[in-house]
Amino acid sequence: MKFDVIVGNPPYQLSTAGSVESQATPIYDEFVSQAIKLSPRFLTMIIPSRWMYGGFGLDDFRLSMLSDQRLEVLHDYMNAEDCFPGVQIAGGVCYFLWNRARRGTCKVYTHRDDGKVSSAKRFLLEEGLSTFVRFNEAISIL
Repeated sequence: MKFDVIVGNPPYQLSTAGSVESQATPIYDEFVSQAIKLSPRFLTMIIPSRWMYGGFGLDDFRLSMLSDQRLEVLHDYMNAEDCFPGVQIAGGVCYFLWNRARRGTCKVYTHRDDGKVSSAKRFLLEEGLSTFVRFNEAISIL
C-alpha cells in the first residue's frame, strides 16, 4: 500500500494493572515508527512530549526522532490542556509534520504555559547533546 498522508492521534499507552507505583507502557512511539516505515509523503501526529526526555523504553525512539531531518515542523505544548482542555498529560503534548521529500532544519514552536510562543528554525539534536532542548531561547546559551 502507498499513502500520501498519514494523520493520527495514536493511543499513548497501555495501562498496567497493579499498584500505584506501576507505570503505563508507552505505545505511541510504535505507531509513529510504523507510519514512517510506510514512507508516506507527509505524516503528522499528536503525541505526548515525554519522548523528548527518554526513559520508559523511549531512548531509541527519541534518538530516531531527534536525528530525523525530515521533521519539518514541531509544535510543542508545555501544557496539554492547551490542546485537550480538561486533560492532564504530564510533560505536555506535541504535534509534528514529517515530510519525506525534505532534509534540513525544523521549525520549532514552543507554546509555553503563559501563552507565549517562541519559534526557531534549527536542528532538533544539538551537537554534543542526546536530549532535546525544549526552550528555543536556551539554544543561544549553549
